[in-house]
Amino acid sequence: MTDSTVIPTDCLKNKRQNLRTQRRLKAWQGVWRFIFLCGMTGGLIGGINLPHWLIGEKSQIKILGNERLHQEQIHTMLDLSYPQLIWKLPIHQLRQKLESQPPLETVYMTRQLWPVEVTVMVKERQPIAEATMGRKAGFIDDEGVWIPATFYQEAKAKPSVKLKVLGLTPQSLSYWKDIYPLILNSPVEITALDWRDPSNLILDTVLGKVHCGTYLNQEQFLEQLQALGKLSKLSSEVPQEHIIYLDLSNPDAPSVHLKDIPPKSD
Repeated sequence: MTDSTVIPTDCLKNKRQNLRTQRRLKAWQGVWRFIFLCGMTGGLIGGINLPHWLIGEKSQIKILGNERLHQEQIHTMLDLSYPQLIWKLPIHQLRQKLESQPPLETVYMTRQLWPVEVTVMVKERQPIAEATMGRKAGFIDDEGVWIPATFYQEAKAKPSVKLKVLGLTPQSLSYWKDIYPLILNSPVEITALDWRDPSNLILDTVLGKVHCGTYLNQEQFLEQLQALGKLSKLSSEVPQEHIIYLDLSNPDAPSVHLKDIPPKSD
C-alpha cells in the first residue's frame, strides 16, 4: 500500500465528531418540533373552546320563515340546552327533530362563526281543512298530514279554513292525497266530509247531504262527483228542505231520498 492511501488519524476523529454533532442536532430539532406541534395543537383546542365560540342563549338562534308559530314555540321544539359549542352543535339531528313536528314541512339550518349564531329557516305546512281524529281536534294539509290543534293554541295566527273532515283514521288519511284534488274541482261545492262511518262517506254540499258508501278508489269517487254534477239543477226542481240525502253509492244509478210530505188539505 502506498502512502497516498493512508487516512490520517486526526481526519477520522474529526469526521466522527462531526457525525455525532449532526446526530445531536437532529435529535434536538425533533424534540423542539414535537414541543412546537404540541403547543400549536393545545392552542387550537383551547381557542376552539373559548367562550366566543359558544352558543350561550336563544338570541343566537335566529328563526326565519315562521308564519303562524311563534319563535318561542320553535325554540321549544329544538329543546336545546345552553351553552353549546357551535362546532359540536348536531345540526343534522336538530333539523330532523324539527321536521318531525307536524306543523313544519321543511327546515334548513346553517352555522355562522362571526358573530356566532345559527340560522333556522322553516317552512310551515298549510292547513286546508279542520279535522277530527278520534276525540282530538286538528287540521290536515293537502298531503294528508294531521296537525293537532294544540300547536295553534299559542300561535300568532290560527288557520282559517272552510273545509271540515270528521272521523279521520290513518286509513282515510292515506286516501287524502287522491281525494283532495277532486274535491277542489268538484262541480258542486263540498263543505265537509264525514268519515265517522267507514262504510259510508257522507259529503255536505250545497245540494244537501250526499251518501257515497264505502270509499274504494279515486276513479269511483270521481264518477260519484260527476254524477253529483248532473244533479246540480235538482234544487230548482225539488225544494232542498224536502231532500233527506242523495245516494251516489252507485254513481250509475243515483237516487234521491225525500221526506214524507203529507198532502195539503183542501
